[in-house]
Amino acid sequence: MGGCAAAAAMVVCAMYSLGFFDVQDIRDVESYPDSNGSFFTGRLVNSVMEGQGEIVYKNGDRFKGSFVNGVYHGDGLLKAAAGWSYEGWFSGGLPHGQGVFTDENGGIFEGLFEAGKISGEGVFESSGGWSYDGMWDQGRQSGVGIFTYEDGSVYEGEFRDGAASGLGKYSDAAGWSYEGGFLYGLFEGEGTLDFANGESLTGVWSGGLLTE
Repeated sequence: MGGCAAAAAMVVCAMYSLGFFDVQDIRDVESYPDSNGSFFTGRLVNSVMEGQGEIVYKNGDRFKGSFVNGVYHGDGLLKAAAGWSYEGWFSGGLPHGQGVFTDENGGIFEGLFEAGKISGEGVFESSGGWSYDGMWDQGRQSGVGIFTYEDGSVYEGEFRDGAASGLGKYSDAAGWSYEGGFLYGLFEGEGTLDFANGESLTGVWSGGLLTE
């Protein structure tokens, strides 16, 4: 048994000398400064932020949440000195997954993010009174959604690059409506315009005008 134990000890020593085992410097620190003037509170592993912690940057931005290998990864809250904030899931240092973004004016988006940009299903309610509930792509309305204007007018249908494009219906607060094709916010293709007095126009539209 003694020989086996000695042999095992030699194997362990040999593996250690070849670098199979790393001695990690693990420290819990508070207000630990870096060369950029930021301060970190949390756990450092080999001088790299790891696990739960909080960092306050020189410009006043701050992040509190989970770190992996020095970057935001997991659940966290990022508050910018400029007044906006994001709370939710991060991956590789960027918002990714479900989260809530509040802009500097008080507008709120709740939904999905991909690599730092709004992408997927979500709802944005602006401080000015308008809102959008639907699909997004790279920060713009894209796909099917509902846009409600400040005065109560509503567009429901397809969007492309942040504008009404495709099939949809616009109902104006004044009582008239249009249902049919749109292209970048204008009537385009076949559609019907219904006036508040009950009259209607049906035909082919181009650039917002009835052509035939």
